[in-house]
Amino acid sequence: MSTLEEVLATRHSLSEYHVYHEPEYNVHITPFLDKTKEFGYDNSRQNDSEEAGDHEYFHRRSDESNSYFLHQPKLLFRNPPRVLRRGSRRDGHPICLIYSEPFWSHWNVQFQENLPDILDPRGMVPFENRSRLDNTTKGDYCALTGYKVRTWRVWGESGKAYHDRVNARRKMKREEGLDEVPIHEPKFADEAMQLKWSSPFLNPRRYEFQYAGIRFSWEGTRDLPVENKLARLLLPLSHLKLVAHLPGSKSYIIGLFSSAINRDKYGRLWIFDNMISKVLEESGISSFRDRDQIEEGAVSRSELDIRTTRVYELIMATSMCMIMGEWEKRMSVYLMILLLVIAGRVLLFEGQY
Repeated sequence: MSTLEEVLATRHSLSEYHVYHEPEYNVHITPFLDKTKEFGYDNSRQNDSEEAGDHEYFHRRSDESNSYFLHQPKLLFRNPPRVLRRGSRRDGHPICLIYSEPFWSHWNVQFQENLPDILDPRGMVPFENRSRLDNTTKGDYCALTGYKVRTWRVWGESGKAYHDRVNARRKMKREEGLDEVPIHEPKFADEAMQLKWSSPFLNPRRYEFQYAGIRFSWEGTRDLPVENKLARLLLPLSHLKLVAHLPGSKSYIIGLFSSAINRDKYGRLWIFDNMISKVLEESGISSFRDRDQIEEGAVSRSELDIRTTRVYELIMATSMCMIMGEWEKRMSVYLMILLLVIAGRVLLFEGQY
């Protein structure tokens, strides 16, 4: 019996999410199945009234608060961080910023309680709120990078209406003979955690991060439920489990991700809510965002939804880092194989003449 089947058999509390591709490199993480994006769906039936109704029902339900949306703001020649949001839209409540380094080596996840008030309509930190005057981080993981609103904009960049509004205000000031006074109101993240691809060559499917003295690691696994037999066969190296390592020798599996073989879906993600609570209890830490309410007796730890805690949000954020990294690496391998095949065919063709 697989780990997931054991959890289901013992009626443990868990959260299951379907991770779907969205246009413009965005990601939708939802507990609701969208069969129009599942393997084997017949696209020719999209116009059927029954299928259209099911799709409409999916989008109506997935607006609930236990869905997530990974938004990728776009700015030419810049690489603004992704924004993990609650809900199923790109304008949902922002949870954290996710900065990525080249070649999937490192991710920096930044949390800020006032993030909704900091981000502009593009989903970026305004240039006025950059942490440092020179707009560099200088090794400070809590430093925020700001992004200017340019006088020009190319098609596809985020925030068209906001861009037009800012430049219309600039034009009005120039016509009135007023100079635009530079403003610098620095903001910093409250917390920052780093996810690292720890062993690119020895163990390419291992990502690690630490929080509140607990070491977490995403590790490769073949322990999947029976219904994922096809994914295990066709993608044997694309499934990972999340392990929490407590001081000493104790460790618990608190999450599992199974990659999908269809083009519109990254895969399925299971988070074992009860095991996260157990890890927090055994570690003796208070990593709840609402720890003040617990200490004051306003709410008990057992009454608090584990999904509202910072550690749960961090797990969701690192899940997205791992999922995107694994998918991008897999696509890079496919591209390299394709290029080698094309190069081989070209050399074979030239050798015949």
